[in-house]
Amino acid sequence: MPNYLNNLTIVAENAAEAQKSWARLGFALLPGGVIALGSTIIVLRDAAEPTPAFGPLSLTMTEQPNPDAGAAAPHPNGARALAAVVKTMENPADHAEVLGRAANQREMRATSAGVELKLANARLEALTPAAFAQRYGDGEQALVFATSSLKAVRAFFNAAGLVFEEKSDRLVLAERAAGLILAFEAP
Repeated sequence: MPNYLNNLTIVAENAAEAQKSWARLGFALLPGGVIALGSTIIVLRDAAEPTPAFGPLSLTMTEQPNPDAGAAAPHPNGARALAAVVKTMENPADHAEVLGRAANQREMRATSAGVELKLANARLEALTPAAFAQRYGDGEQALVFATSSLKAVRAFFNAAGLVFEEKSDRLVLAERAAGLILAFEAP
C-alpha cells in the first residue's frame, strides 16, 4: 500500500511574512502557521535544512494517515485537499526508483512528460522542465490543491484581486507563495 503524504514543511526566509501571504491567497491558517488539508498538514517554517529532492519542501510520508491532521479547515479559496506535489527534473525517469521507495509505491505512470506516483492521499510528480512549463508556467515546483469547484475558486480569486491563469484545466496563481507555484484542480 502506498504511503500517505502526512506533512509538508515549507521553508521560507520569513515564516511570518509567508503566513500573511498564504492567508491573503485564501488559506485558513491554524496556530503555528499550520494549514490543514484533509489528511495532510502544511507547516510554514523559517530557514531549516531543505531536502535535496524537493528543494524548500520537506515531505513526510508514512504508512498511516496523519492522526494530527483532523478535518480540513474551510479555506476561502476552496482548497479542500493537497492533490499533488510537483517538481521539475531533467530526466524524471532517473529518479523513479528513489521516489518509489520514498512513497512505498512500486506502481507509477511514466510518460515523456515525466513520472507520477499515486500516494494514498496525493500524487508526487516529477516532470521535465518543458512539461512543467506547459502545465504550470515558469518555475520548478508546484503544489496542486483539490477543490470541488473551479468556478468558486475563480470567483474568490477575482474578488480578492488575485491574478491567475487557466492551464490544462487548472487555475494557476501568478503570485508565488514561498517561491512555489500554487494551482487548483477539480476532480
